[in-house]
Amino acid sequence: MRINRLSTDSWRREPVVGSVCPIAWRKKLMWAVGFLVCLTVPAGAQQGMVLGKVVPLPNTVVEVYAPATGRIIPATAQPLSVGDKVKKGAPLSIIEHRYNLHDWVHLSTVRWDYLSAMLNARYAALQARVAREKSERLLKLGSTSGQEVQALRAEEQVAQAEYAKAKALLEQQDSQIQQSDLVRRGIFSPIEGDVSLVNFTQGQVVNEGYMLYRITNLKEVGVAARFPEADRRPFQDKVTIRIRFNNIPGKTYIGHLEVVPPMVDPLTRVREVLFRVENPGEYLRFGMIGEVELVSP
Repeated sequence: MRINRLSTDSWRREPVVGSVCPIAWRKKLMWAVGFLVCLTVPAGAQQGMVLGKVVPLPNTVVEVYAPATGRIIPATAQPLSVGDKVKKGAPLSIIEHRYNLHDWVHLSTVRWDYLSAMLNARYAALQARVAREKSERLLKLGSTSGQEVQALRAEEQVAQAEYAKAKALLEQQDSQIQQSDLVRRGIFSPIEGDVSLVNFTQGQVVNEGYMLYRITNLKEVGVAARFPEADRRPFQDKVTIRIRFNNIPGKTYIGHLEVVPPMVDPLTRVREVLFRVENPGEYLRFGMIGEVELVSP
């Protein structure tokens, strides 16, 4: 049997820098002695730490939109601004119904349609009344029957109802043009949280569907941790995580399993698992990156 020995010169020439077990030195040691001195982590072993990102949980970030076209006025003595805290159901603003220029021209243009319909209905009601009175006089003279008089009375009632309806529509149109019957509607907070966006100025006229506020609840946040597809950890309801942030030293947050997606990302081949984390003091903000450690139940 021939044994190859490691030369002394090659041993000296091999530097040992920055690690107890350099790769090159370890290979020569294994070749010379046939014995593995340094233990390495198997390639298929699961990592204990992954990165996680703070994200909003469902129904914790809500945008409030204008329910109608109108002028925004404050609901309280001090208008809300960014950073103010609101309770669920608290008044945010009041929208006072106003018409913009397009609506004003449209209302003025279609008024003739309502006026024409009202005039025609009034003329028809007047004709029905004259016909009914004439028939009643003829009935006294015996020139007509009572059945015909009853039919004319029914026609008059229908004509009067049509006239009243057309007159009410015209009056409603005139009140809208004159803005004599303004409607005010309150806007209330759908959730408890902080005002993170105010997208208007007081007294501004906004259209229906315009975004007014964004309300954010930071009492609980989500942490999205990305686990590779090869990681076969069983994610059960009792699984928790510990998450630490470099910009919050000495503080460890505990998260509980919230959502496990059934599919992995086809491009990155990772599974993004969502955990619910309590946020006392509201130090955690969306977008922060931390180290996530999975804790077995």
